[in-house]
Amino acid sequence: MTLEIPETVDAHVVIQSQHSHRTWHATLPNGKSVIAFINEEDPPPTLEIGARVPVCMTVSDFSRALIVSA
Repeated sequence: MTLEIPETVDAHVVIQSQHSHRTWHATLPNGKSVIAFINEEDPPPTLEIGARVPVCMTVSDFSRALIVSA
């Protein structure tokens, strides 16, 4: 039996504060703090503090999360 480990994981974060025009401080459901970000090519969304947004994270780095839609 072979177990495949995915390269990415879909999750949700809660926005805590804005860090720059394309990055936010956010928390995972377990309370871990992460930096949530958008790609430079994407227009910056308006995210309210407390908003729950979907993200994609790589399994090798759970300190940052790509916002997939807002």
